[in-house]
Amino acid sequence: MTRPVEAGARMRSTFPPPIGSTCIVGIGKMTTHYRPEVDGLRAIAVIPVILFHAGFEWFSGGYVGVDVFFVVSGYLITGIIYGEMQQDKFSIINFYERRARRILPALTFVSIISLVVAWRWMLPDEFKSLSESLVAVNLFVSNIYFWQDMDYFSAPAELKPFLHTWSLAVEEQFYLIFPLFMLVIARYKKAFVLSILGLVFMASLALAEWGSVHHPSANFYLLPTRAWELLAGSIIAIYLHNRTFNPTVLLSNLMAGTGLALVLLAIVFFDESVPFPSLWAVVPVLGTSLIILYASSRNMIGQLLSLKPMVGIGLISYSAYLWHQPVFAFAREVSLEPLTQIDFLQLSVLSLLLAWFSWWFVEQPFRNKRLVSRPQIFKASLAVSCLMVGFGLYGVHSQGIPWRFNDDIKMMSEVRMHRLINSVGCNSTPGNMLPITATCEYNDNGGAKFVLWGDSQATPLVGPAAEAADDFGMMVKQFVYTNCLPIVGYTRHDDTDCGRFNQKAMDYIIGNEDVEMVIMLGRYPFQLEGELYDNGEGGMAEERQIYAVPYSDNDAQMIDETSQRIEIVGGLLRNTIDRLVEDGKRVILIYPVPEVGWDVPYFLAKEKLHGIERDAPLSTSYEVFKERTATTYEQFSRIGDHANLLKIEPSSIFCNSDFPGRCAVELSGNLLYYDDNHLSVQGAELLMDHVFKKIDDKGWLGDRAEKLKLAEQPEKQSGNEG
Repeated sequence: MTRPVEAGARMRSTFPPPIGSTCIVGIGKMTTHYRPEVDGLRAIAVIPVILFHAGFEWFSGGYVGVDVFFVVSGYLITGIIYGEMQQDKFSIINFYERRARRILPALTFVSIISLVVAWRWMLPDEFKSLSESLVAVNLFVSNIYFWQDMDYFSAPAELKPFLHTWSLAVEEQFYLIFPLFMLVIARYKKAFVLSILGLVFMASLALAEWGSVHHPSANFYLLPTRAWELLAGSIIAIYLHNRTFNPTVLLSNLMAGTGLALVLLAIVFFDESVPFPSLWAVVPVLGTSLIILYASSRNMIGQLLSLKPMVGIGLISYSAYLWHQPVFAFAREVSLEPLTQIDFLQLSVLSLLLAWFSWWFVEQPFRNKRLVSRPQIFKASLAVSCLMVGFGLYGVHSQGIPWRFNDDIKMMSEVRMHRLINSVGCNSTPGNMLPITATCEYNDNGGAKFVLWGDSQATPLVGPAAEAADDFGMMVKQFVYTNCLPIVGYTRHDDTDCGRFNQKAMDYIIGNEDVEMVIMLGRYPFQLEGELYDNGEGGMAEERQIYAVPYSDNDAQMIDETSQRIEIVGGLLRNTIDRLVEDGKRVILIYPVPEVGWDVPYFLAKEKLHGIERDAPLSTSYEVFKERTATTYEQFSRIGDHANLLKIEPSSIFCNSDFPGRCAVELSGNLLYYDDNHLSVQGAELLMDHVFKKIDDKGWLGDRAEKLKLAEQPEKQSGNEG
C-alpha cells in the first residue's frame, strides 16, 4: 500500500468508533429496539485495530476497522436523523447536544491525562508537536493537520498520542454538513433521497480510487475520499426506514456470514501494500453492510455478535479507541528498550481497563441529562476547548516549553532540530519532487560548482560543504531526495519519482560545464538489504522497510530474488559513476555512515530523565557495522579506480579511533548524530573536514588552494606583529 507517512508504518489507520445509539433500524420495519449485534460489530472492529497498532502480524489488516466504524456510524446516526425528520421532530441543537455528550467528555479526559504524562516525559520537540495537534483536535481539523504534518522530518507516527483523532475529525466534519444536507432533501420521496446519496457515494468512491494513486496522503486523511463509507451506512438506514425486511433464516445466515467473512478476510489478509481507501475498501464496507442488513437474533452471526463479552467491548469501544494510541505512544516514550509483543499485549489490556473506567465514570454521567443539563454541557465544552487551544498555542509559541528540563536535556533536544537545517524547502520528498533547477544553491558569488547528490544523509553535509567551498570560490548545489540513493536507473520500490529525480540530476550534472565535483552519499545498506537496522544492543530502527529496485520505462521493476536485485542495483551504481568520471566530473564517493539504532539525543535525554548516568560515551559495535555494510562494501569494491574518483570511508573517522572496536556516537560532549542515522552539525563537520583534506591531497583544488594559503599568510603575519 502507498502509505501517507514514511516514518511510522503502523499509524496509517486509526478511527473513532461510531457515535450514536444502537436503538434504531433492525430486521423488519423501523424499530426502536436495541440491537446488541451492532455493539458486537464494534468489538469486531476495535480489537483488531488495537492489535494492528500493537504490531501483531495476524492483524496486518486491522486498520480496516476505520471503514467498519464509518459504515456503522453512518447507519446509526442517519437512522436517527432521518426518522426524526420524517416526524418533523429533528432539531440541530438536539443533534449537536447528543454529539457533544458522546464525544467531548471522554476526549477531554484522555487529553488531560495525556498532557500530564507528556509534561514529564516528552522532549520539547515532541511536546511542540503534541501542542499543535491539541489545537487541531479541539478545532476538529486534526485530519488536515496530520495530512500536512506527516512528512519525513516529523516525529515517528508511533510517538504521536493524538494521531488517532484524525478520523474523529472526519466524522465531525461529515456531521457538520450532512444534517443540513438532509434537511434539504429529506422532504422528497425516499427514492429521490437514495438516488442523490447514491450519486455522492459513487463520486466519493471514484475520488478515493483516483486519490489512492495520485494523492495517497490527502486521500487517506480527508473527508471527500472517506464520505462514501459513512454514506454506505446512511443509505442502508434510509432504505430500511419503515420497510418490511424479513429474509429467510437461511438467507440471513448466508448473507451475514458472508459479511463477517469479508471483514475478517480484510483484517487478516490486507496489509500495508494495499492502497487505502480505494476500491479495496469495498471489501470491509460491503461486509459491514451485509452484517447490518442481515445479522439478527434469529441467525448465528447475530447471536455470535450478541455475546456479552462482544457487547461489553462494543459499549466501551469509543473509550478503548481513545486510550490505545496514547497508551502505546507514551509506553514507547518512557521505555529505553524496544517494546515486545508481550508488552503490547499488556498495554492492550490496559487500554481496555482504562476504557471501562472512562466509560463508566466519564461517558455515562455526562450522557445523563439529569446530571448535566444542555447549557452546562455546551458551556463546559466551550470553556474546555478554549483552555485546550490556549494551552496548545502556548506550547507551540514556547517551542515545547523547554524550561521543564535542565540544560543538558535542552541541549540534546536542540541537537534534534539539526534535521531542519538545509532540509525544509531544499529536499525533495515523495509527492513533492522539486524541479532540479529550483533546488537550493549556496555561495551565489561562486563560479565552479560542487553538487551534493544523495538521500537525506547527504543533507547535513551541505552546510559544512558550502562553508568549505566558499573559501575556494565555489558554489554548492543540493540534489537530495528522501530515501533515494544517487544511482541512475534505480528507484525506491515504493516511489518512482525517485528514479525520475536521479535521471534529471544526472542530466543536469552532465549538461553543465560549471559542475566540477560531485559528492555522493546515501544510506546504501538500508535499501540494498531491504532490512531495518538492529545494533544488537537494544537499538532498532522503527521506520518502514524500503528496498532498491531497477527503474525503467517510468516504472519500478520488481525483482523477488534479493541477491539478483542487489547485483543489478550495484551494476547501476557502477554505471552512474563511470558516466560521471568519463565526462570529466570529479566524484567523491562516500561509503556508508555508521548507523546507530538509537535516536541519539532522544535516547540520551531519556536516560537523563530516568536518572541514568553513563560511565562512557555512547557508541556502537564496529563488528555489527561491518556485518551491516558487507554487501555495500562488496558492491563498492567492484568500482574501478579512476583519476577522477575519490573514495571516502566515514568509518575511518568514527570507528576504532577513540573507542577500539566501537563506532563513536558522541565525542567530547558533542553528539555526532541528530537521530539514529543522520549526522549532526558536529558530525557532519568532522566528515567534511576529512573530505576536503582528501580533495586537497588529491590536488583537485589546484590553484584555489594555493591562493587561499597566500591569502591567509598576511593575516597570520599581521596577527604576529600585533
